[in-house]
Amino acid sequence: MNQSILLLSLTFGAIISFIVTRILIKQAIKYQIVDKPRADRFHTKTTALMGGIAIVVSFIVVATLLQLLPIAWSVITLLGTIISIYQLFNNRRVRAYISCVTTIIAGVATLFILYGENVFDQKIAWLFTGAMIVFFTGTFDDKSKAMEPKVKLFFQITAGAIAILIVGTANFLPPIISEVFTFFWIIGVINALNLIDNMNGLSPGIAAFTALAFGLFSIVLFNNHDTALLSLALAAVLFGFLPNNFPNAKIFMGDSGSMFLGYILSMLGVMLSWETTSIDISIITPILLLAYPIFDVTFVTINRIRSGRPIYVGGKDHSSHLLVKYGFSPKYAVMMLYGLSIITSFITYYINTLDLGYAATAVSIILSTFIILGFILTKLHDKEYMPSEEKEEVIAGQEIEDITNITNITPNVSKKYNKVQ
Repeated sequence: MNQSILLLSLTFGAIISFIVTRILIKQAIKYQIVDKPRADRFHTKTTALMGGIAIVVSFIVVATLLQLLPIAWSVITLLGTIISIYQLFNNRRVRAYISCVTTIIAGVATLFILYGENVFDQKIAWLFTGAMIVFFTGTFDDKSKAMEPKVKLFFQITAGAIAILIVGTANFLPPIISEVFTFFWIIGVINALNLIDNMNGLSPGIAAFTALAFGLFSIVLFNNHDTALLSLALAAVLFGFLPNNFPNAKIFMGDSGSMFLGYILSMLGVMLSWETTSIDISIITPILLLAYPIFDVTFVTINRIRSGRPIYVGGKDHSSHLLVKYGFSPKYAVMMLYGLSIITSFITYYINTLDLGYAATAVSIILSTFIILGFILTKLHDKEYMPSEEKEEVIAGQEIEDITNITNITPNVSKKYNKVQ
């Protein structure tokens, strides 16, 4: 593709993302699709929700301009998405559900009509099909704020199955292991991007820098044309969305955006360097580029298990929150994590150009950085979320006192009962 056309398309993607997001902010406020402050959330003011709609709509438009998606599929999917969102905003849940299902089915039917026997060769169109399933699931969750985790997991598994069966898997592993590994990778990245969506600009910003790295690596290191275009298009759309989300959020992207981004990024990682059958240092590239989301979900999971709290319940115990407790402002905490992701990307690039010995040293530097960060933040975590010895003694003393009181009360009750008799 001509470089001027590519640059123009990416610029248009950023602009349309910004404009659609502004329109969506007004509509979300009008229909009261907002996220109010809660004890387990970090924001302090009521904020418009469902910014993921702007990301998805803009991404489809740019991918179509870059000739990655057929126009007919894009038109049907965009119209169906607009109708579905309109129904959902007006609290017509059944109609919205029917519209979402119809949109997916119509899109798939369009692919069969257009490509016939070669329909399963259209990997990017199928990638977007799975992504739309995840997106619609997140949209319903944003509206209801009460979708059970098992329901979300079911649709994540459905989308993951489409990706594994049609789009691609980690071919450097034996067949069965490959599918299982890719499945857990997809589900893990979806939920990692969802979990780090806990502070203004964090999740979409990390996703933007990761997508940009995927795109540049695809060009410079892996000569992967489609992955490069798709990654750069996603980065452009996210950079257009960010001014409305960071540093002062006018809108949150919600599960509709974070789950969609997690699904797309997980498969961009597969398409980047995992479709090869050879085993070399490039295999760890997607993992390193997504190092921060992986670190945060691991950090939160371990500490919630240690403190006896549910893993999937929201809280202010993420690494970003603890950086604020450490002394950073929310803005600079997010910027610090941006910087960490950018530095990790630079090191990852050089890892792919070094021999095994030097590459192993560079990988150890990245791992050591995250381990040290984890230990520092765990100390802050334990001060607030782990019961201290004094608290345990007070609790134990209170329990003994309660037992004593019950014992003292029992004889008195018995005496009164006997008098009545």
